[in-house]
Amino acid sequence: MNRRLAPLFLLALAACPPRPDVRSIPPPDATALLGEVEAIDARVPALQSQAKVRVESGSRKGNLTAFVAVAAPASVHLEVLDFFGRPSAILVSDGQRFVLFQAETGVWLRGPATPENLARIIPVALPPEQLVAMLLGRAPRLADDHPELQVDAEANAFRIDLHAGDQTQQLWVDPGLHRVVRSQISGPRGYGLTFAEFTDVRQVPFPRKLSFSGPAAVTLEYTDPRLGEVPPESLFRAEPPTGARVEEVGPVQ
Repeated sequence: MNRRLAPLFLLALAACPPRPDVRSIPPPDATALLGEVEAIDARVPALQSQAKVRVESGSRKGNLTAFVAVAAPASVHLEVLDFFGRPSAILVSDGQRFVLFQAETGVWLRGPATPENLARIIPVALPPEQLVAMLLGRAPRLADDHPELQVDAEANAFRIDLHAGDQTQQLWVDPGLHRVVRSQISGPRGYGLTFAEFTDVRQVPFPRKLSFSGPAAVTLEYTDPRLGEVPPESLFRAEPPTGARVEEVGPVQ
């Protein structure tokens, strides 16, 4: 084999196979399909990776380099890195509390892990469990015991409709991978998610690229996802170092 072609050949082997035509597959039961999605989601309980992040939030637009470490159900560690790879901001949460260090001020903020507090450096305002799910390549779901399934030929995916209270959700599921490729929640606090560039990482089809659309638009692309490595517990301790300057904050109004 031509040595210059070998890396491309290996990359093709690592990539997930093309999506089959959804019209050629008998429509599954919606509840059963969601069960298969959950089973694959559960195979990714933790992740560490560097990532490229694109943010558009009002007048704030730009590109960031970040380090991401998360573990289900609600532990998160985010670092925004400067040009030299040093942390300029660090946000840590155990799902109940959060701390945020910003190198510019040298002060640690500490308070409850509300969606607004967790969105202080990367503007994705979701509860801790939903933020971690998103970063693990999962689509948080509304609780509905009677999901409805449609065949979306245009999107080449199965679409599952969910309803809960004043919200509705549409999930588009890849017919071959049985992973969610798009989610749209409508109603109060609604937002959209897309998952793309699936590759085989430790025999799990994993989306290297995900996008959030809500009050802000954020696109995150993992550069070296490590799915089999459980991050050390020290990464998720929501307490500042001894002797640090600390400012207590409450929920963002």
